[in-house]
Amino acid sequence: MRHTLTIIATIFLITASFGQTVKRQNNETAEMFATRFNPDSTEIAHTVIETALLDPTEKIIIAFYRKTIYETRQMDTYVDHSDYEVLIGTLFIPTGDNNYEKKLLDTIRPDGGDPEIIAVFFGNVDKDRNKELMILCKYDQQHYDYGGAFYSTFIYDYSGNQVQYKKKLSEKFSGCECSFRDGRRTKAKYKTAKEVKAALVKMGFKQ
Repeated sequence: MRHTLTIIATIFLITASFGQTVKRQNNETAEMFATRFNPDSTEIAHTVIETALLDPTEKIIIAFYRKTIYETRQMDTYVDHSDYEVLIGTLFIPTGDNNYEKKLLDTIRPDGGDPEIIAVFFGNVDKDRNKELMILCKYDQQHYDYGGAFYSTFIYDYSGNQVQYKKKLSEKFSGCECSFRDGRRTKAKYKTAKEVKAALVKMGFKQ
């Protein structure tokens, strides 16, 4: 129960600052602006992007922050201490007069290892003129029975100030470049943005 409450409290603290309006200073770069409004105890995890590809009518700022989560669990005979990293994706959506709405894109959590952003890019997975946001992550794997790296691509559609995670499509771009104790090896097909976009073309999506 304590472990569950810790996770709930952590998620609440991460998301509490979203939905607010923040002001960008004159001549402030996107990176300076995003850094000034970073969540507590975080650091920038990837180059900050300012783009009109998600919506040609406005330039949205996209930032990713890395946060280390510390957990303590009371076991029967000892206290277990552990930590892991999450990535907090954030959109700053312009509302006029250098004001922006700060909106949570997603929180990317560990998957056998901590997430590391390999690439942030844009592609087309529908019929409108706006591009979709794509995030390619790598997770180092060090386990008893296998090791290597797991790759996963997260695809998001932004429309009308709303973000939709394309779960079914995203899951097609996951795989493990791993070696197993029994001698087996597996290959990850999508380890670069180029490989993901080439697959989307084969699926019929014009890039």
